Amino acid sequence: SWEWCVFLAITGTFFAQGCTERPSNQIDSVIRTLQDARLSGAQDYAYEQLQQAEMSYSQAINELDNQDEKFAWWRSYSQGKQMLDRALAQADQAKSEALANLKETKSNAQVALTLARQNVQDTQTLLMEGREHPSMHQQFEELHMALQKAEALLDTIESRIMTQGDYIQVMTTAHAVETITVTIQNRILSALDPSGNVQV
Repeated sequence: SWEWCVFLAITGTFFAQGCTERPSNQIDSVIRTLQDARLSGAQDYAYEQLQQAEMSYSQAINELDNQDEKFAWWRSYSQGKQMLDRALAQADQAKSEALANLKETKSNAQVALTLARQNVQDTQTLLMEGREHPSMHQQFEELHMALQKAEALLDTIESRIMTQGDYIQVMTTAHAVETITVTIQNRILSALDPSGNVQV
């Protein structure tokens, strides 16, 4: 009868809609995981992995949007769900790699900071040993002040930048201080022995 046909059509429509709902919870899960990855430093310490996860998420959303435009009976979110699963796994990987790389970078920053401090101390010792040399009289205050500024810079990055977690900046500054100390050492040695025969 026509009533039976209408009943089948209505229940069939509800059944189709029930099985083809947009995976909102899955989308929210990917968004949260991506945010966690960013908060874990993935933009700095796992950039490529984060980019892959964001691209997979964007592709998944496009696929879901395409399905939304179809008639309810013809919608299928299965491929979009698979793409969301891939984006979620990549976001998790980005977070894990960011945390691991962050830990390694922090360790490297601490080493770089220690080496830079040692270079400043060694250069300070060399400067004090040669301060009585006649050729050092005019340069001593300038070089001594430069070393003091270098040491103050190290204090700053240890007390502020290091505690803020910008370990890449710590390493960059520490290496810059090392370069400064090498330059100062060369100037001291040149002043003590213009012939270049003095060794550190």
